[in-house]
Amino acid sequence: MSPYYNHDGITIYHGDCRELLPTLAFDVVITDPPYGISHPTDYLKRGRSKLAQCRDYIPVAGDSAPFEPSWLLGWPCILWGANHYASKLPDSSGWLVWDKLRPDALDQSRAELAWSNFVKGCRVFPFLWHGMIRASDEALEHPTQKPIALMRWCIGQPWTPAGVIVDPYMGSGTTVRAAKDLGRKAIGIEIEEKYCEIAARRLSQEVLSFE
Repeated sequence: MSPYYNHDGITIYHGDCRELLPTLAFDVVITDPPYGISHPTDYLKRGRSKLAQCRDYIPVAGDSAPFEPSWLLGWPCILWGANHYASKLPDSSGWLVWDKLRPDALDQSRAELAWSNFVKGCRVFPFLWHGMIRASDEALEHPTQKPIALMRWCIGQPWTPAGVIVDPYMGSGTTVRAAKDLGRKAIGIEIEEKYCEIAARRLSQEVLSFE
């Protein structure tokens, strides 16, 4: 299959990751898959704009069915949302915690969890992500979008394998954007073409500098 985007070591494929991934060469999976929670994406339609500025998003493909992670476990992995399918994962001491620094009284999760088969111990990344109150000003293009800083942190773990990163559930492209920022080669796969377009646009933006 011809890439949807291929530039500066980052490649995007528009298609089904179950079909494409076995044909690709890569070294580590870092992804935020659909959890099977049927997450609503029509924020504006449901009146969320009365609380804060919002928009409707394209539904997340595959989110209506329980996620099955077993087909990915033969590779080094970081899998976000793993508390939603933990019973399908092997025991591991390597868990990543994204502390969103939200109030405990909020009826939404204060943190998100990722399972890993190579990270050593439990690691915590505090990064404010509370509606419009966020530690970064990046535009939200996806209903479950992760901050670029979080994915840079995942990639920067001392145990993360060198080589090519793949995100088989790319969404709006946060993982591949983070990889580009860090000078890492990466592949993103996304079944919804509109999100491929969004990811390509995010990749075209200037690479940020970090100390």
